[in-house]
Amino acid sequence: MNGVNQSLTAEVMSTDELVQLIRGSLLNTPRVQAIAPQAAKVPQTAAAFQADLPVAAPITNSTSKPSRFYALVFAVATIVGLVGVWKGNTTYGPEMYGATGMVPVAEAHASNKNYAVFDLNLNIRALRDQQLARLSKTPEIILLGASHWQEGHRGIAQGLDFFNAHIHRDYWEDLLGMVDLLIRHDRLPKKLIISIRDNQFAPVGKRKDFLWEPGIPAYREMAARLGIEPESYWKTLPYDRMRALLSLPMLFDNLTRWHNASERPGPTDSKQSENLDMLLPDGSIVWSAVHKQLFSQERAMRESIAFVNKRLNDPPVVDPKGVAAFDTLLTFLKEKGVEVYLINPPFNPIFYDAVQGSPYAEGLGRIETLMQDIATRHNIPLLGSFNPHKIGCEAVMYIDAEHSNEKCLTKLLEPFVAMQRAKGGA
Repeated sequence: MNGVNQSLTAEVMSTDELVQLIRGSLLNTPRVQAIAPQAAKVPQTAAAFQADLPVAAPITNSTSKPSRFYALVFAVATIVGLVGVWKGNTTYGPEMYGATGMVPVAEAHASNKNYAVFDLNLNIRALRDQQLARLSKTPEIILLGASHWQEGHRGIAQGLDFFNAHIHRDYWEDLLGMVDLLIRHDRLPKKLIISIRDNQFAPVGKRKDFLWEPGIPAYREMAARLGIEPESYWKTLPYDRMRALLSLPMLFDNLTRWHNASERPGPTDSKQSENLDMLLPDGSIVWSAVHKQLFSQERAMRESIAFVNKRLNDPPVVDPKGVAAFDTLLTFLKEKGVEVYLINPPFNPIFYDAVQGSPYAEGLGRIETLMQDIATRHNIPLLGSFNPHKIGCEAVMYIDAEHSNEKCLTKLLEPFVAMQRAKGGA
């Protein structure tokens, strides 16, 4: 497609080069020759038996030089192979694994261009870092939340100066980490909307994904600002991310996707692509035409029912350390003069109605009570609801159990917009 990022293409290792690298490391590994068995000697007389007794050999190092050589060659070949896989994944999946993979995206956004990507499996925390560094001014309103907000373009704020800084699968460490990015780039807004989802305060051991791992350095930096003892390094090391980065199947998927693609990632003035999802400068996304065709009501219902079966007996769990850290963060923001608004995103009514009376629903109720307590303690507004019926969001507005479109998000943000209008906001 037009506008493919040339700097990204320049770094790409061709398929033939990658195959030659792996093949070369395999062909150059020496093979150990098998030792043929020797026929045993059978002595005929006692004298002969005496003569045939083996002479004790001097004690030597049990590892021969050839064995050490073979071990060294094997180790080198293994290292070369792992480096090749790592290099391949960072080259063919830069938006997810490249150290600077989000720089071209942020630069496109700074020029008010959209950026097309294969899908939303990307390091969005790195994108926010790069975006905030390039904003020409601080937006009056910034929203922090999870992927529930991904379709929330600037229009849902109905004319207010709004930036959507949502990330995928945020946890309580991200509440601190995202604020750290705002401080790092001098982008603390006048008004900060913080969205809280069901598993926001889940302990590390209860998490089943690793998208949160790239945000750990910012979390640790903010914990230091607040004087909070951070989680141990052993708990927060990016184990799963490293495993994915060194995954050969991941490399195969990334490589074949790149070479079979009819369109490739890059900046564009287009608002939608046939095959690529679009990242917009206001922080929102636009699905590809292919994805939009997939998001039927039948699919949304299937996804919601599957989510019910998955969550029914798996209620949200709260880490007290996360709640305490969030309390400290809210106090810090108030001292900095930031108006904070808490908001809960609603579920698809198909999912929400189906889980009523289950352990999950009881856990969800505890999260709502916790949020009411936090809002009261800090004297800040609590908006939204996990209950879609209170917001007016219908099943037709969802692509699955959690993710709604702009119509639902506009309804969700209407009370906030009304409050700003009452205060004389633009």
